[in-house]
Amino acid sequence: MSSLVRPTFSVRVPAKAEPVTKGGKPHVRVTIRGRKFVFPLTADGRSYLKPTSRWYGKYRDGNGELQCVPLARDKAAAAQLLAKLELQAERQRKGLIDPTEAHGRRTLNAHLDEYAAILQTKGDSEDHIKRTRAYVAAVLQGCGFVFPADVDVGSVAKWLNSLRNGRPAVELPAGVELFTMKATAALLEISRDALADHVVRHRLDATGHGRARRITRASVQFLADRAARGVGPSAINHYITSLRGFFSWLLKAKRIASNPLDTMELVPEETDIRRNRRELSADEMQRMLETTRASQRTFRDLTGEDRHHIYLAAAVTGFRANAVANLTAAHFHLDATPPYIDLTAKLNKSKKLKVQPIPKDIADSFRTYMTTRPATGKIWPGTWHPVAAEMMRVDLEAVGIPYCVEGPNGPEFVDFHALRHSFITLLGREGVSLATIQELAGHSTPVLTMRYMHTRMDDLAGAVEKLPSFGPSLPATKETGILVPILVPPARVDPHEPAPICTTVSDAAPEEKNEKGAANAAPFINLHPSAPECIEWSLPGLNRGPSDFQSGRRCGQFPAKTPRN
Repeated sequence: MSSLVRPTFSVRVPAKAEPVTKGGKPHVRVTIRGRKFVFPLTADGRSYLKPTSRWYGKYRDGNGELQCVPLARDKAAAAQLLAKLELQAERQRKGLIDPTEAHGRRTLNAHLDEYAAILQTKGDSEDHIKRTRAYVAAVLQGCGFVFPADVDVGSVAKWLNSLRNGRPAVELPAGVELFTMKATAALLEISRDALADHVVRHRLDATGHGRARRITRASVQFLADRAARGVGPSAINHYITSLRGFFSWLLKAKRIASNPLDTMELVPEETDIRRNRRELSADEMQRMLETTRASQRTFRDLTGEDRHHIYLAAAVTGFRANAVANLTAAHFHLDATPPYIDLTAKLNKSKKLKVQPIPKDIADSFRTYMTTRPATGKIWPGTWHPVAAEMMRVDLEAVGIPYCVEGPNGPEFVDFHALRHSFITLLGREGVSLATIQELAGHSTPVLTMRYMHTRMDDLAGAVEKLPSFGPSLPATKETGILVPILVPPARVDPHEPAPICTTVSDAAPEEKNEKGAANAAPFINLHPSAPECIEWSLPGLNRGPSDFQSGRRCGQFPAKTPRN
């Protein structure tokens, strides 16, 4: 049964209140905005119970749960609203109302807040949650979506295409040669932190520090032109992936009846890769590790020895920067057989426990190094991993290894993630099977593993050299004068009669004189007595043609005129 109620809340009795009795119970008369009201007192007599200004309705919803909701100030209007709620609950119990109807009246931003809480409950990192929320919020704001019913895949595609196609470059103020960080960030519509990262990453010309920091006009123009070209397909896919995850959750939670973005596919990235990575060769890796170890420079409190072992850990495990930054002494099992480093599911991108074996000599190096590190907490604490690419870039420059080289598909970079590329590529060059490399890399599919494996021209040339010889069974060259027999059956030989040619091949033959009188030291071919008397000899070093063949008599331990048996 439903009912209308007016809940009460306690209010401290004022000093000028007048005690009265009503219905045999103690009350108090108070003046509120010039009007006098009588309210019952609480048991202790220090407060009175004042009813709310709105009427509330008590009823059971479609799931049978008791609800108490505010309705209206007027009792008659509240009764009508309560009757409507009862009718909706009854229709829902009969299956006549979509359970998503109530969620459809809530804003998408409210749903996004709860989605972020779900991701946090799942154990996703704060950085991942922050980026996912930012991607989804940017699309919702850019497309003007407020409620779930507003979402349209066409509008999303149009907005993403506007990001992909870019925009006209920002025109710089005339006559200004030096720009402040604040003015540049406002001009490019980016944060000052992002601007500082761009200045460091692209080695842009800038002077001064702090508020005196100034950026040259050429550097600002470079950033403006870069922003005008639009984002790459990889960035577009970040938006699409975040949106698909958000709306998939809405569908599973029965907050929407259908997913309006279920037809949106990822953009192919192969045609426009904005940041190609290349692998380090074994020699380059060795040089970088040795030079870094001897370095006297520190980077965010990391010594050369520290950075050496950071790079070493990434190079022999393929772990990402964030995973390496969160390793503790408990993750290293250096005395096991074989030694290994484990990565907990929370630190692993796949959310699965990863046990990675390491070479024994590397384990020995870490065993000595770990004696200088704390037994608890992170081995390499600090804020280095967000700028690990810049840290490694400086160490590469100290060795003389270029950070960026021109590749077949554009510039190729050697940043921290390139160590993972190197780990996978070097395993492949050593002949390790793709299935094993996939397991070591922790990839879900071999296709993903192959994206990290780089094949260069030397690799391809070495591979084709391993093909079996498809030429004659006896190698011959023009210089050695070795002739390869090609059977030309004479007309008098019965075609149905088997005519074997060669039985054995000797390393040396009786010295014979060729037509020019020179000794022929070629390997000797023992011909079967029933072989044809007519044999043509091919010189493999020449272009095949009528003049490339020389007629000759068959040779061997059997004379040319050996009678047939």
